[in-house]
Amino acid sequence: MTVRIAIVGCGNISRRHAEAYANTGRTELVGVADIVEAKAQELAGKYGGTPYASVTELLAAEDPDLVSVTTPPGSHAEIAIEILAAGKSVLLEKPPVLSLAEMDAVAEAERVSAGSVWVIFQHRHGSGALRAADLLGRGALGRPLVAVCETLWFRPLSYFDPDWRGTWVGEGGGPTLGHGIHQIDLLLHLLGPWRTINATAVRLGRPVEFEDVSMASVIFESDAVGTVINSLLSPRELSRIRIDTSGGTLEVNHVYGYSDGDWTFHPAPDAAKAAALGIDPGVRKTAIESSVADDPWTASAGDDVPSNHEAQISRLIDDLQAGRSHETTLAGTRPTMEFVTALYASAITGRPVHRTDLTPDHPFYQALHGNTPKTELSESFRT
Repeated sequence: MTVRIAIVGCGNISRRHAEAYANTGRTELVGVADIVEAKAQELAGKYGGTPYASVTELLAAEDPDLVSVTTPPGSHAEIAIEILAAGKSVLLEKPPVLSLAEMDAVAEAERVSAGSVWVIFQHRHGSGALRAADLLGRGALGRPLVAVCETLWFRPLSYFDPDWRGTWVGEGGGPTLGHGIHQIDLLLHLLGPWRTINATAVRLGRPVEFEDVSMASVIFESDAVGTVINSLLSPRELSRIRIDTSGGTLEVNHVYGYSDGDWTFHPAPDAAKAAALGIDPGVRKTAIESSVADDPWTASAGDDVPSNHEAQISRLIDDLQAGRSHETTLAGTRPTMEFVTALYASAITGRPVHRTDLTPDHPFYQALHGNTPKTELSESFRT
């Protein structure tokens, strides 16, 4: 079965979707849509399909099985709901929506539709994350204790030239929502539900309505603890997750996408080596390397699948053709949006937020700024 594809939104990220679909060899791009006619024509000219001026025109003329939504985030919910009303399935680029209220509205539209909703969180789908989730999930690497999650990226002033960028209406939030959400999602995928967040968010150097740096301390339901930092001001870019367990340290360092070689696991030192740690303070020593050659991480190595759009989209097409459910569902990504919501709520109010607080009557359920008055909101991001 050839899967019929459409793409709504023909900006930069749409090319990643179009290329990934084409590389499967099992899809047909039947239509693309953008309110800027030239963008739709350009994408269609390169990857195929008929260009349209809107999702409404596209759905009236074509019969896609799956529609990728790659428009600016502020339009995701409305477009997804329209596609679902037509009985078609949706693949939402991250961030999937701008609030828990929007996420629940899309979920309700999915509930009554013949279509389904999935979300692009490609870092779940590289072979490294698949191995890590499996080994951590069954305790093979030990009990998680401490985690560090960093998205240290750099965006120049020119990045914010498009009028929708840097605004609550267009982007919904800063690097916490639009950039760090990738690593946050992977962290939660590996460590499971979180319980409490204490956060700070500041605006230091970019012309935005929200933060350009955020920091949070997290307590997980497992009692593990972690720190999360998101930045758009970091010239040497890095994406990192480190998880210290009772059995060792698992770490991945990359920028925008990892391969297996970006992951390492260092088993905990044996008793003799551990006893030597801290002796001769102030004397620089080489790192103590483990002599374990058959640790669970090394033993689990297989084919290297990088964490990119192609990894996830290829799996999605496999799943659709096999009649399976694709793992990265809308519901399965709600914990990530809850985390982001709680981080903003904590940063803006100056108080810790518990996951159980995030009910529909919570002030930040409707919007990540909590409908805080503009003057108070601006003050909350000042140092």
